Amino acid sequence: MSQQEHERTLNEGVTAWNRWREAHPEIIPDLSGLDLTGRLLHGINFSKTNLQGAFLTVTELEKAQLDGADLQNANLTGADLTSVSAQNANFAQADLSFAILTFASIDEASFEGARLSEAILYNVSARKANFKKARFRETILTGTDFSGCDFTGATLQDLSPDGVIFPISMPPFTKAKK
Repeated sequence: MSQQEHERTLNEGVTAWNRWREAHPEIIPDLSGLDLTGRLLHGINFSKTNLQGAFLTVTELEKAQLDGADLQNANLTGADLTSVSAQNANFAQADLSFAILTFASIDEASFEGARLSEAILYNVSARKANFKKARFRETILTGTDFSGCDFTGATLQDLSPDGVIFPISMPPFTKAKK
């Protein structure tokens, strides 16, 4: 199937897309570079989907399956990622500024070089995730588990880290002024 056929299937709606994914688990969908800005994609199955460079700005991805998805260089500014499962996903160089990740599971995902400015990570499981060279500024991290994460070279500025579990080798950071 071509990228255009994948896009056509997606345009039929979340239910049709998820049925197609169940019927064809061997296919790795290619939605790279597509503009999906503002779409309502609650519960969509984007597991192992190529979303490199996709525009998912202010997209509703609540309860989406993103396990193993490739979102490198994707724009997720203001996206709602509430209750997503994105284990082993690739968010390298992605922009997640103002994104909402509440009750999300992002264990072992890569956020290398990603931007998480003013994002909200509330009760997130991020164990063993890669945050090398990621940029956090004015980010809310309430109740997030960063056990075993790598923050080498990360920029950590004006954070709100209430109830956070940090790795032993956490680099210094500044807290937001109250």
